[in-house]
Amino acid sequence: MTDLPALLSKGLRPGVYRWHSKLTADQVRRTATDAGWSLVLLDTTAVHDKAGFLDVCATAFDLPRWFGRNWDALADSLSDRSTGEPEVVLWDGWRELLDHDHDTVDVALQIFAEDANESGQLRVLLREADDVPDLVTEVPVL
Repeated sequence: MTDLPALLSKGLRPGVYRWHSKLTADQVRRTATDAGWSLVLLDTTAVHDKAGFLDVCATAFDLPRWFGRNWDALADSLSDRSTGEPEVVLWDGWRELLDHDHDTVDVALQIFAEDANESGQLRVLLREADDVPDLVTEVPVL
């Protein structure tokens, strides 16, 4: 388990990471807020497909009403909301979604990584699963 306050105080670089932690979402939110970071909780535990994922994203990222519920719209909306200020995205349930819709998780990870690199804003934490599926073996571990 990696200590979140230490990661944030050292200035966690933008990107997508695997992260093992037993902290609750509320504890992560408090820790991020105390460190001056904002937090987006992306919980896809009960989501089984692309449509459900995009619905959760619309709410979690507070996307505009006109959000088109497609991949291009997600990429554009994330870019449009970028302020450059550091933001932690805690993605719980990615492993459950992967079991139902591999392609959705694959494309989402690509979009998050691209936005993190371009905007310098997102630090996406994939709550570590008991197993490590091939899709995420290359994702760095914190």
